[in-house]
Amino acid sequence: MGEAVMTRLTVFDRVSHRITHREYTDEGFLKVPGRVARTGIQEYLARELGLDGDPSRIVRVYRPEDEVFNDASLGTYDGATVTNDHPKDLVTAKNYKAVAVGEVRGAGRRDGDFVVCDLIIKDQKTIDDINAGKCELSAGYTAEYVHRPGTTADGQDYEYTQRNIIINHQAVVTKARAGGIARVFDHTPGGNTMPVLITTDSGRSVDVADPANAQVVADSFDRLLKRATDAETKADKAQATADKAAEDLAEARKASSDVAIGERVKEISTTQALARKVAGDGFTCDSLDVIEIKRAALAVALPKRDWSDKSAGYVECAFDAEYEKDEDEEDDDKKPKKPTGDAATLIAQLAQLAKDGAGPAVTTDAAPKQTPYQAHKQTLSGAHKQKGA
Repeated sequence: MGEAVMTRLTVFDRVSHRITHREYTDEGFLKVPGRVARTGIQEYLARELGLDGDPSRIVRVYRPEDEVFNDASLGTYDGATVTNDHPKDLVTAKNYKAVAVGEVRGAGRRDGDFVVCDLIIKDQKTIDDINAGKCELSAGYTAEYVHRPGTTADGQDYEYTQRNIIINHQAVVTKARAGGIARVFDHTPGGNTMPVLITTDSGRSVDVADPANAQVVADSFDRLLKRATDAETKADKAQATADKAAEDLAEARKASSDVAIGERVKEISTTQALARKVAGDGFTCDSLDVIEIKRAALAVALPKRDWSDKSAGYVECAFDAEYEKDEDEEDDDKKPKKPTGDAATLIAQLAQLAKDGAGPAVTTDAAPKQTPYQAHKQTLSGAHKQKGA
């Protein structure tokens, strides 16, 4: 799709560029450089651009660097007429005598976002006006306006782009379209209002007294406020870390006190004693960590398990179970042991024989019935007799 190019228009940029370096010739003429134009977004009324609709509607126009600073455009500053306020029309041979108060000498040159050129003011009233504070500069020029809405690199929206800028004159004005920085430079300001310049966080120098820079200043303030808030949050985190370290240090000092050391030694000694019951009297461990002592003892007592990856809780429970098992076995060793095997059988028989022998003999009309003990005794006696015969 092709670009819609408007008819070349004449625009008087009521933009202020502050005057700084003043120098007077022998004739009383004022020689001074000044910022006369800038890149970026500028606002126009719709009627200034000949647009339909509401004539008071604000139209945002983008002035790109490659248009403002190209050699062809900068060359048109040389010889441009200086006027006191903008004339009704472009300066021509017909109205030059009525509106001219000086001229621009040499081509324009870049100074950051601005175009700077050298002016010589020859009209005494205009010189007096400048010294009284009327020291902003505004370019009168023709240009093409391309309707192509877009957004600048710094996020500003616009409707038109300005191209093929040809300078006709430079006007000394009270308020310029390019802002308060678009002024005559001045070492001896006299009655003029000097800009209140600040450097934003991006390094850009702006005049905070100029309403046109209000959004730039506000955005810079917001960014600085966020940085301050982030820094405060970071400082709070650092303080919290420092407080925790102080608490840990206090705990460490408490743990290293004489009482704490005594209790620690007692705990380790007790654990070593219990570990020898679990792993045997020959068990030794150089660790001063109670859990590691118990882990080492279990590795000796129960070598088939891998104790290296067991948690502290697991080690504690297993150690207690193993120690209690050993305690139970010691209690069993202290109780009298019951006979087993043949000895137990013989003792049982003898006990029964003793019981039978102690019982009363039963008599009847028939032969008396022998008790098992009496029968066993008789057997032993018969055997003895047979052996002696």
